[in-house]
Amino acid sequence: MAWIETIDESGAEGDVKRQYDEAARLRGYVPNIRKIYSLKPDLMQAYFDFSRAITFGATSLGRAREEMLAVTISSLLKCRY
Repeated sequence: MAWIETIDESGAEGDVKRQYDEAARLRGYVPNIRKIYSLKPDLMQAYFDFSRAITFGATSLGRAREEMLAVTISSLLKCRY
């Protein structure tokens, strides 16, 4: 549960609903990290565009190695994401 105010899926409208629907389609649920941006949908979209750009395919390592590094680092940091 987030410590900041968020918009729940049942109350989502407009851009927030569209982005929640996209997340649910891809993952089967709406992750909390997406919900924390719900009060600023333009920032939510910008963050995820940026994140995708630097996380997947931004290096010469290739996606498989990038994801392997991401999982390893998340594990070391005990990060759920």
